[in-house]
Amino acid sequence: MASLRLFVAMSSYTCIAVTRSAVQDVMNAGGVPYEISNPPGSTKNWVGTPGNYSTNFNENVEGKVEYFDVYGEVQTKYSQVYWTRNAPVNLPAALVKRFEGKVMAITGYEVDQVTHTVSGEETTVTPAAEDGPLGGFSCYPSCSTSDKSVPIYNAYNHHYFGWLMGADSEIFELDSPTKWPNPTTTGVRSLPNDHGYPTNIVFKENPGGEFRKSYHGYPSGYAQLLHSPTQWVVEPMQIDTHNREFDINEQTGYKPTFLPEMDHNNKTNLHSGLSPLIECPCTDRYTLTVVKTSPIITKATCPAAIATAADCTAQVQSMGVTVGASLTINNASRPAGCLMDPVAATPGTYNAVFNSAKSTATCSPPSNGANDFVWKGPLKSSVINCAANADGAVGTGCLAPEPKYGCTGEFQGQCTWDSAEQAQKMCSAYEECQGFMCSTKYSNGKLLCFGRGNTNVVSGSSTDDAWIKVYKDTLALEGHANLGNLVNLTIKHDGTNSTITLQGPASVWFGVGLNAKEMADMPYAIIVDGTGAVSERKLVSHGPGSLLQPTVTVVSSAVDNGIRTVVLARPVVSSSYSLPTTAGELDVITAVGNTPQLAYHAARTGATITLVPSRVSSCICSPSVHEYLTYMNSSTQEFHYDCLDEPRSDMLRHGDGTGRELQNMACDMLTYHGGLRCCKHETFLTDLDQATLIPNKTDTYYLKWRYYFQEYVPATAPATPASHKHLHHWVFLIDAQVNDYEEDNANYGDSSIGRIEAHLTASQIGLEDVPAKYNKIIPHVMTPHCHAPSCIREEFWNADTNEIICNITAKYGDEKYGSVSNVFNELNYIAIPPCIFGNQPGLQTPFQISPDTNITAIKYFNNTYRHLGQMAQWTGLMVYDTDPY
Repeated sequence: MASLRLFVAMSSYTCIAVTRSAVQDVMNAGGVPYEISNPPGSTKNWVGTPGNYSTNFNENVEGKVEYFDVYGEVQTKYSQVYWTRNAPVNLPAALVKRFEGKVMAITGYEVDQVTHTVSGEETTVTPAAEDGPLGGFSCYPSCSTSDKSVPIYNAYNHHYFGWLMGADSEIFELDSPTKWPNPTTTGVRSLPNDHGYPTNIVFKENPGGEFRKSYHGYPSGYAQLLHSPTQWVVEPMQIDTHNREFDINEQTGYKPTFLPEMDHNNKTNLHSGLSPLIECPCTDRYTLTVVKTSPIITKATCPAAIATAADCTAQVQSMGVTVGASLTINNASRPAGCLMDPVAATPGTYNAVFNSAKSTATCSPPSNGANDFVWKGPLKSSVINCAANADGAVGTGCLAPEPKYGCTGEFQGQCTWDSAEQAQKMCSAYEECQGFMCSTKYSNGKLLCFGRGNTNVVSGSSTDDAWIKVYKDTLALEGHANLGNLVNLTIKHDGTNSTITLQGPASVWFGVGLNAKEMADMPYAIIVDGTGAVSERKLVSHGPGSLLQPTVTVVSSAVDNGIRTVVLARPVVSSSYSLPTTAGELDVITAVGNTPQLAYHAARTGATITLVPSRVSSCICSPSVHEYLTYMNSSTQEFHYDCLDEPRSDMLRHGDGTGRELQNMACDMLTYHGGLRCCKHETFLTDLDQATLIPNKTDTYYLKWRYYFQEYVPATAPATPASHKHLHHWVFLIDAQVNDYEEDNANYGDSSIGRIEAHLTASQIGLEDVPAKYNKIIPHVMTPHCHAPSCIREEFWNADTNEIICNITAKYGDEKYGSVSNVFNELNYIAIPPCIFGNQPGLQTPFQISPDTNITAIKYFNNTYRHLGQMAQWTGLMVYDTDPY
């Protein structure tokens, strides 16, 4: 592999900096040195200030620099994944008081993973909550006396998010996970304030194996600003590869122990110095399921019709209903394809009708505009998330900011209006808009109304209101399902009122959670205890969650032959949870206990119930394919990667980096071998039959961050500018929407270098905090994120001028820096020196690019062996030419 890296490093445009720090003054001393990739002379046309840029965090900026330390706890067993958000850690009280109403300027940071013995020198301690997240502590300036670094071959950081929070910000849960730079459901937003400065900062550059010795310093005069700092929140993804025959701090080099069967092949490099577990192999603990689901629609026409009468009958039967008759007609006045007609005389029975006519009729009469539906709302303290309706025919979740909708704004790719009246007017005119929600919590107290393509109302905060379209005569739905032979569930409603019937064991508790595949979805749940008492809860992951205000009324409760049947009445729409008002599948989780009162379950499963129109005919469309990954028969996730075509991405057509005509293996679940989808919090990466081999020894250590800061001084006059300009984030993926792709070779074991690339404009590089008006983007920090042991180099080109802007070659542990078993210098430990642009000695002069500048980004990697779950990101910090501070 060394020869491959040497080959790439000698290509044109590559020049690595040799800018050393004064190691005694940095936290992560020794090993691979801190460097930057664009020092003087690194490119032929380098323009900047001669001299040396110091990567000592006390010297990289002008003026006095201070620091404080924060620690987030991690606990794992061998082969286990830790991937969750820790409890917020309060910052040292002295700092909080000092910066109350003031602005802190973060000028750089370092990260390590350490063991630590709590000794009382810690300034603020946040203990782990009972049955809740782990905590941590903070120190000012430090409490490092007992710290011992943990080698990367014992505990591997896959990636992280770290947030510094101000007094005017709060954490909230996103509707769905972000896709870049890494998946998370953690959202942070500003509260109403009158100062206008940033209220929170996220740190996400160079996570993963390179997190400790990739330089995280900024040029002088630039910083990440934070008003009134109060807390720190960390969300790491750690993988335990520690052989318990050795101490966690012992610097022995990688000591292999047992691995899953799928890692024993000619495709996997077992001698890289790092465990193959860091690539998250999909072991036999996961089962793959392919489900074909037929959309049920009562409006418009099917995108693809069912072609035969036999298939029509089979699909109607799959809805869980009784088929009264299978009929074939030739009637041009009715929709072509498969129809499901309710039999009025026999509730719950449907005729499967196949219409062979070449018809253009829709699945419902033409819309009568305002007479076809009425608005229901405002639904107080309610939101509508972005999940699409189950029928798949109307709405795709978030309404895009298309001009025809008359959007007055845009928020994270969503259409917004400035008032409920305007939203209702515009949404009424378009069938694909099924509702909207209004809130003041997303834009500093300003009201934003978001268009939605669905009517799935769930509980929100006191600042949220929702409105939905209620269609006449088409909303009456019913469905029945046996949920894994544990509980029977029947739902019937007329669009306003519903009847829910539950059947389960009489002597113990049982329950159902609606619109969920697992408890981590935090669903609305109905629980029936062993005495027949009914309660409603909002579940949490691995916990009973919280009680909700009652919305159900018990109509009847009876026991027969050990089975309890409970009939409940409930409004369809509620702030705690609204039942679907469009036909289709509803995900359900169910569990039964072994005690009368709610406690840990004795059995559980996930299932679906299909809700079908009970009063009107509906069209049954050709099935769509859905793929699911299930871990240990306990948690299920739908698998989908949107592999884009060239020129944006290679994934769809030349996906493995070899130049062959094939899509990347990660584009399809059936060829997906490993990555983020098989690495979930608390899961194990070894095989099921190896469970008894896992030592009952839990490692406890901490992700430690050291933040370097200065006091921010605002501008006092045009001639006296502010002490620092604020740096904004940007991030994009070369592999576009995948962020989890596979690197392959035509002949495993033969030396090979792979390549993928992307083509986009500067406005598409994932700019954050985008102002209403700007003309130029000025990058100050540019750095990739890619994984050891395969990453070689990434390039960032201005395609309009054919000039390379930033060219970064990964550095690895090397004997010239000491033993390759030592921390910060482990064999195949990776560091990624950033490009830094500034106006001080040793730095390249900042440049400007316009939003329409064409960009080409390229990654080179060693694909001699297969590598799973790989990433190819570009990220960094920049300013806009119109920034106010």
